Amino acid sequence: MPGGRPNVLFIMTDQMRADCMSCAGHPVVRTPHLDELAGDGVLFRRAYVQSAVCGPSRMCFYTGRYPHANRSPWNEVPLPADEKTIGHYFGDAGYRAALCGKTHYTPDPLDDPLAQPAEGIRRATLAGLETWELNDGRGEGWLAHLRSAGYPDEVVRDPFSVDAPPDADRDHAAYPTRFRREDSDTAFMTDRAMAFMADAAGPPGPPGSPGSPWFLHLSYFKPHLPIVAPYPYNALYDPADSPAPNRSPEELARPHPFHVPFRIERKGVEYDDEAVWRQRRATYYGLITEIDDHLGRLFRFMKDRGLWEDTLIIFTSDHGEYVGDHWMFEKELFYDEAYNVPFIVRDPRSCADGTRGAVMDDFVESLDVLPTCMDVCGLGGPGGPGGPGGPDAPAVLQGRSLAPLLRGERPDDWRTEVHADWDFRFYWTPKKLGIPPERCRGWMVRDDRFKYWHFNGMPDVLFDLEADPGELRNVAGDPRYAGAVRDLRVRLMDWRMSNEDVSRVAWTYGRRPGFGRNPFVA
Repeated sequence: MPGGRPNVLFIMTDQMRADCMSCAGHPVVRTPHLDELAGDGVLFRRAYVQSAVCGPSRMCFYTGRYPHANRSPWNEVPLPADEKTIGHYFGDAGYRAALCGKTHYTPDPLDDPLAQPAEGIRRATLAGLETWELNDGRGEGWLAHLRSAGYPDEVVRDPFSVDAPPDADRDHAAYPTRFRREDSDTAFMTDRAMAFMADAAGPPGPPGSPGSPWFLHLSYFKPHLPIVAPYPYNALYDPADSPAPNRSPEELARPHPFHVPFRIERKGVEYDDEAVWRQRRATYYGLITEIDDHLGRLFRFMKDRGLWEDTLIIFTSDHGEYVGDHWMFEKELFYDEAYNVPFIVRDPRSCADGTRGAVMDDFVESLDVLPTCMDVCGLGGPGGPGGPGGPDAPAVLQGRSLAPLLRGERPDDWRTEVHADWDFRFYWTPKKLGIPPERCRGWMVRDDRFKYWHFNGMPDVLFDLEADPGELRNVAGDPRYAGAVRDLRVRLMDWRMSNEDVSRVAWTYGRRPGFGRNPFVA
């Protein structure tokens, strides 16, 4: 390992469901290379993001902090410049830390007035990361590649257009994109990731030089919408084999007041049509297998160059996707299809040999990625060699290192619930319902038995997961569950009270953990 420390490959897809891997038991989609990764690492089945919107979810991964603490609760809400990111932690530790793909990061105009244009909003590479290749959906590098490959300007301007006949009578997801499989954004980003690894190789030298350990965030744009794929992935799966959506007529007959208008706003009504959900699910599965195929190329490249045994690999997604579940499209609200994400960790160290191929049901949150990487790489942090009070003020990190679980050592105090936070003021539905911006907040807590949603000014939602694992029947108004609602509401309050932004408090506490003289010691 370079300098005795492993490299880190942090792979993230966009809008991929936890159940859409063959190693997770999906009846249709095939992911042999992710299955291989899980077989050489640990598959965590109950991993949850803390927001099911791209930007805030990613900021939780990148800072190790909840949305209300890192203060970036929705897309394009700038991450404050004083938030330390995963790139900062690894760059400061001598790693070459780089991005290949998407971060959905918005620079902070309150710190630097030149960070944003006079009109509109600019995204950039996450602070702390080198821009190896930025692709926030239509990256300039990929578009330049399409031009150099001879595609006409109309394809470069609209790369996700499909090759459909003028009289197409099927959903457009059935037709191939106009770029070839070898020129897709997924193929291009994989090529660029391999180019980074080759560039980072070389004799040891100063931090950040060739031969230093590296941290690469490979962040794919797909299977995010538009749900279109290059041939053969658009036709890889038969729509007739698509599993039916998880939904019930009762959800629309007795809906939460937010549900029906919101599904209209987010284009979920289209998925009432069986032909639509069948085809889009089939194409969605094709996009996932496309990613898996290119990960197979990447993994072979790493093995051929001796990188496999020197690299910590984490695979996950920023959130899930409904594709018709609960009568919805995309990812908002608090259902598991949106919040439960794929999560595989391969720790290359021998201390993790005993758990290779394990499937674990311990609750994991997106916040755990940063402290896990720090721990495995010897940078300290919660649960790591530095422990509480260690380097880089780890008290600001609200996640927990998964390293003990990877070693087969489950802490007695491991979390028994997961949480999420949603600021929905930017949508049109609350405006239609007359909800003022300051009340457009929702919180969620999920444990083994219940999932509870609390809204500011709207009815509660409660699912009894033992009786209703599909989350199809809201029992919050049932008197038999009144005690559960009260308990979960208090637990949400306790969670928020325990996880407010303490970055400055932690700095002071680390220097003066008690006020004045301790009266309880001689």
